[in-house]
Amino acid sequence: MLIETDLLIPLFKKSDRLAPISEKILTDIQNGANKGVYSSTATIQEIVFWLYNQGLHRESIDAVNALSSIKNIEWIPITPKICIDATILIEQYKLSPFDAYHASTALSRDSIILSTDRAYDRINQINRLNPEELMT
Repeated sequence: MLIETDLLIPLFKKSDRLAPISEKILTDIQNGANKGVYSSTATIQEIVFWLYNQGLHRESIDAVNALSSIKNIEWIPITPKICIDATILIEQYKLSPFDAYHASTALSRDSIILSTDRAYDRINQINRLNPEELMT
């Protein structure tokens, strides 16, 4: 299962509505309750870009260190194949580049994405799990 940016950015975004859900899910992942969790290195890039756009340049180093040290999340690199597939997804499903990288990464694995982003619902091959529903 790919954990998407919307569940990792609350680590750095002070007032994020998903913070309590993110904290619970990340605690479970680190404690080994959820197996087979991975994310795209595009997630790290997306968070660095977000911090940069917020003027939080110095925080980027801490963010990369924090993200890369989360236990039990495998970081999947962006390969040329993932890029090619992502560009097709951008065109076919009108995804943003980052959403396309995440979708392409998930499709290269188990096709499951843990995210609140409904853009993934347009892709028949993707099974999006809504983290808010997991908490109920």
